[in-house]
Amino acid sequence: MKIEWIEDFLSLIEAGTFSQAAEMRHVTQPAFSRRIRQLEEWLGVELIDRHSPRLALTPYARTYEPTMRDWLARLYAMRSRIRADAKHGPRAILTTQHTLTVSYLPRLLRHFRHRAPEARLQVRSSDRRDCIRNFQRGEADLLLCSELEGAPLFADREEIERIPLGVEQLIPVCAVDQQGQPLFNLGGECHLPLIAYDDDSFLGEVLANPYLLDVQRRFDTELVCETSFTIGIRELTLSGLGIGWLPHGLIEEDLTAGRLISLLDSLGGPKLVVACYRHPEAESAPLETLWQLMHDRPPSI
Repeated sequence: MKIEWIEDFLSLIEAGTFSQAAEMRHVTQPAFSRRIRQLEEWLGVELIDRHSPRLALTPYARTYEPTMRDWLARLYAMRSRIRADAKHGPRAILTTQHTLTVSYLPRLLRHFRHRAPEARLQVRSSDRRDCIRNFQRGEADLLLCSELEGAPLFADREEIERIPLGVEQLIPVCAVDQQGQPLFNLGGECHLPLIAYDDDSFLGEVLANPYLLDVQRRFDTELVCETSFTIGIRELTLSGLGIGWLPHGLIEEDLTAGRLISLLDSLGGPKLVVACYRHPEAESAPLETLWQLMHDRPPSI
């Protein structure tokens, strides 16, 4: 099987016809058709429904097209990493959740660049659960994540090294009216629209009890949105849709500028610890350098 056959097949889907796809791939149409046939023969199934008057994929092709795209992207990414490592030397891989990628990671990266510009680092941003799984599988050298205060990850794994980098407050906030006052009045029997995290997400579990439960007991509440995307909750809160709990580092500028207002005194919120983990058996010069920099006065949370 040749990689170009997969590329041909994906080009055919994008072009919509054999003739246009052949032109995109800079081959004659008969040669292009032969390559699609060769891919089908290698797979043992037909990808194109040739009884249809227009280009139509078979059920197998529709099912596995995303997998083919993902496989091809991963293959080229691996080639790029191999070439970069061969040219510039090894690098450390850090995995972190989406929220920290926006709120804290930029400051940490500036710290790294200022103190050790030669230390190479690759960042992989994903859901917190996926980050933890990738780290446990050895697919990342470093794990940067948020934890509930007093409940560190891997508490039963003494061999995994941990550096606590700081504490971050999760703050309930809402947009403001034209007078700069909270858009939603917490006095009296008010109606509070809430923008919540999915129940099975980390922040959803952290807020469920006692914070969200307490708010639901005290006020007439309505769940207007439920999502696992912290950045999305920030945007919806700014739009005035409702009240959401957000990490201080993500909304520090919004609070300072008066676009959002804190309701922490009234509604409360948990504190999160931002920590970094590494496997002791993972060794490389960039990893050792970056790990030491996190010990040595890292930027505040």
